[in-house]
Amino acid sequence: MKNFKVSILFFIVSLILFATHSFVGSYVDANGILIEPAFFCIPLGYLSLILSVFTAIYRIIKINFISAISK
Repeated sequence: MKNFKVSILFFIVSLILFATHSFVGSYVDANGILIEPAFFCIPLGYLSLILSVFTAIYRIIKINFISAISK
């Protein structure tokens, strides 16, 4: 668990960003234009989620590689 702090942090940030987008919501104004005040949370949430997965994969490979070398 200690090795995956960064990965867990990115995952929590992605959950917070997705929740923020859901709670803020969106609406259609009088001109028929969709207004989404927290739209920036969607791409940042996906970016954080992808970074979480890649950092976890990196740590798993690094841990297995180090244990294979030390044997």
